[in-house]
Amino acid sequence: MSSNQPSLTSTGSQLHELLDANLQLPPEYQDQLTNHLPMALHSLHSLGASPQRMREFFEIYARRFQGHGQPDAAQGSLVAVADWRRLRGQSDAYPSLLAYFRELVARHGMENALHFALPDLMPGVAAAAFHGVIRTAHAVQAGHAGELTAALAYWAWRWQRLAMPPDVDPSLTFDIWSKLLKEKVPGWHSDGQLISIRMGEASLSGTYLALAGALMPAATIETRIADLAALAVDLYVARPNFTVLHMITGLRALRTLLPWMQDSETLQATVVHCFVAAYLAARVTRLDPVTIPKTKPWSEVIEVALASDDAHLIKLVHACREETARYGEGQYLLAATLATTS
Repeated sequence: MSSNQPSLTSTGSQLHELLDANLQLPPEYQDQLTNHLPMALHSLHSLGASPQRMREFFEIYARRFQGHGQPDAAQGSLVAVADWRRLRGQSDAYPSLLAYFRELVARHGMENALHFALPDLMPGVAAAAFHGVIRTAHAVQAGHAGELTAALAYWAWRWQRLAMPPDVDPSLTFDIWSKLLKEKVPGWHSDGQLISIRMGEASLSGTYLALAGALMPAATIETRIADLAALAVDLYVARPNFTVLHMITGLRALRTLLPWMQDSETLQATVVHCFVAAYLAARVTRLDPVTIPKTKPWSEVIEVALASDDAHLIKLVHACREETARYGEGQYLLAATLATTS
């Protein structure tokens, strides 16, 4: 168990009211595009948005779901209660998974549900470009049982297990390993439209097979996530990239959920496998020198985020501010500046 003490955050009633309303909306729209509304709402709340601004954002974002409602958990099969693990990653299983997690959270509470579910969800943490784990972390911080239910169900529904790399001696230090990763990435390419598709393809590549299992374990999972988070934000600053944005927000989410997970080399390996696949999926072919703007003060960055209707920008600024509080400013203010500079 992590040395951090688990704690669920209680937040204002306005956020909870909007999260309640979001539960009437589906978890995706169009062609497997994730519903970012609950994650963006919590981010806005954390960044200091007014109730009026949060409601305005809800109304704007919710327009994309017109004519579509949340799948009915009542349609779920009782098989989910007997063995929900068999339903992970099944395209027609969302109502059953939603029914299962609704009962689990109602009977055992949010903390116990996290302790129980996360070990079986983590092998598929690549789900929907990390949006399962990201939505779960926001739900935990919002302290909203219904949203946690939907987040866990979504993670399980889009559960994506990547190919296992060969069983090799994990002997590379982080510095050597990260250098090799940067050197080898430009040699691989995918035309997949969704990040999750590219990650799946990347896990079959020679670079993934050579490096995903070669990194020496860190002393703790916290240390490993900190190393990877620094690598991700450095990459974003060098080449702002939509997939790398998800790596930053995904690693923040993992760090948030560590109090409910057991530290192990298996957990570390899972995180590293996903990181390598995402790094490849980002399709960053070169890291030429770029013009780095002068960093804005956090107050200006947050002001831009609060006024934006871009859920990804809002989530990134929220993540960068939280990572700054955990790791120190480092590159995070610069990353947030780049994201909020038109």
